Amino acid sequence: MVVLAAFAAAGAEAQAPPVGAGGGPVPPAPADGPPAQWFASVAYQREFIDSDLPQWEDWSLAQALVLRDFAAGALGVELFRAGRFRTHDEGFAVDGYRNLWAGAYANVRVRVTPDADLLPSVDGRGELFQSLPGGWEVSGSYWVMDFDRHDVQVAGAGVAHYRGNWYLRQTATLSRLAGESSLATAVTARRFLAGAREFVEVAGGLGREAVILGEGPRVESRDTGFVQGRVQRFLTPRWGLTGAVSYNRFEGTPGRLGVTLGLLARF
Repeated sequence: MVVLAAFAAAGAEAQAPPVGAGGGPVPPAPADGPPAQWFASVAYQREFIDSDLPQWEDWSLAQALVLRDFAAGALGVELFRAGRFRTHDEGFAVDGYRNLWAGAYANVRVRVTPDADLLPSVDGRGELFQSLPGGWEVSGSYWVMDFDRHDVQVAGAGVAHYRGNWYLRQTATLSRLAGESSLATAVTARRFLAGAREFVEVAGGLGREAVILGEGPRVESRDTGFVQGRVQRFLTPRWGLTGAVSYNRFEGTPGRLGVTLGLLARF
């Protein structure tokens, strides 16, 4: 996948409905009652970069999400502002989930960044999930990012397993940039606490991916790696918190320590 400054941890697509805080998909899990019809979140992420050079100032991301649950799926709208390389991009995303035939559902996400300096002007992704006997799930995805100089296409496949309150998933992606192909993989272990939107998660990944390295944007293939821990928990029937800590590294660039804090609401 393309590693975007705005959405820091690469395999965070290890990240299945409904959408969680900050736009990360949340796989379904046994719930303790009917879901709320509306879900909202605001979150802020800061990535502290291990460099004193001015071009490597800390990165930031502010997001606001509103999501509506329906009987057959969910639909969310997100606004964001991403800061990197002393400039900012602003835009919006629409994220939808839909149940299909028995044991199957699909996710389509489109993100638009008008006047993009850092991110693709249009970023579209579709993924199909199919459950199998024994708690297994397989998925396939296709992702296209429209940059000024080059488009990036990413094909992905995943396998997951539900075991009690645990959701374990591995994904692999094959990306293509300017005639060069790159392969990466990520793993996620998520423990549900109470329903699909409350969990503790650890994730990690490595491989070679297309990454954004400067304004323009400047996109190149580099070796990458990341680790991340994340928690999302409601403290009252309506209000909750989310937090994450991550460490990311691109080949030839300084490491980044990311911290995310957010507020959750359901109604």
